[in-house]
Amino acid sequence: MSLSGASADTLKQITSSSAQAANDTLAWSQKGADGTVLAASFGATTSMSNSVTVGMSAANSIISVVCPATPCSWTGTGFTVSHSLLWSSDAGNGGSGPVTLTFSKGISGAGALVQADLPGAFTGEIQVYNGTTLLATYTVSSDTAGDPVYLGALDESGPNINKVIFSLTACASLCTDFGVDTVNVNATTAAPVVTLTPTALTFATTAVGSTTAAQVVTIKNTGTATLNLTSETITGTNATSFIKSATTCGTTLAVAATCTVSVAFKPAAAGALKAALSIADNAAGSPQAVTLTGTGTAPVVTLTPTALTFATTAVGSTTAAQVVTIKNTGTATLNLTSIVLGGTIPNRS
Repeated sequence: MSLSGASADTLKQITSSSAQAANDTLAWSQKGADGTVLAASFGATTSMSNSVTVGMSAANSIISVVCPATPCSWTGTGFTVSHSLLWSSDAGNGGSGPVTLTFSKGISGAGALVQADLPGAFTGEIQVYNGTTLLATYTVSSDTAGDPVYLGALDESGPNINKVIFSLTACASLCTDFGVDTVNVNATTAAPVVTLTPTALTFATTAVGSTTAAQVVTIKNTGTATLNLTSETITGTNATSFIKSATTCGTTLAVAATCTVSVAFKPAAAGALKAALSIADNAAGSPQAVTLTGTGTAPVVTLTPTALTFATTAVGSTTAAQVVTIKNTGTATLNLTSIVLGGTIPNRS
């Protein structure tokens, strides 16, 4: 096995279909029945509708169905009876390998069983590319009987592969003459992804009952499918202290599109207040949340003392004054509207 390429640290060799853990396939049966002759280049489609251009070194490759018993070219452990193989023509036609698969959408990996047409040991090779950049080359040698070998690769960092080449580098006869089974593909399923900017809003200290200027949260769909927006609501213990004042969001958001939600702070109580802008949608992690924080302030009146008791005094006489201290022990300015004496005079009859 050899390895090269810019993403070598994220790529690994796969040597079985189970280890490939593919979620997509490229089946050759779509190109016709057993014996169908193909051109040097032709199109195909995976089960998840990824368009593939198949390139050969020459025409006359053939669809060949694995037969149930000998005599049969495709024998040994691995191939499934009735599977359709892509056969890169036979020795009589000079062979037409290697087999190059170019995918219209990037994939994370691919692999397939490969076998030389004629009996005997052989070495198979898979090369994976990102554009014209070779990411990795892996080789596998068969047993002495020439049983099929699995050639596969997987990029654990994501769908960076768009071209795969299957070939033989050593064989008992003509190395351009081999069969490729159904190709297992690691496809990235299209899905919306929510990106929130910013992920937290902090409001200035504000008097209870007053309303701040709104701050804006931008919602962006950074995924690969339409984002369906269900709701944008204020949630949490202090939800009543924050107001969703405006929004440009509808019910859907296209790929790469953005919309905004504006939030203001109107504290309903003094002290540190916290809530969240909760966004319900069809993306992973829903509902997503933007943290909302602010501090409410309010004046608090403290009277010292809270009662005055005067000595018994003759009607019409005036006692010495006693003092009541008014103190603002709150967190906002106290506005005094009036200070008046109230109450009733006891009935003296």
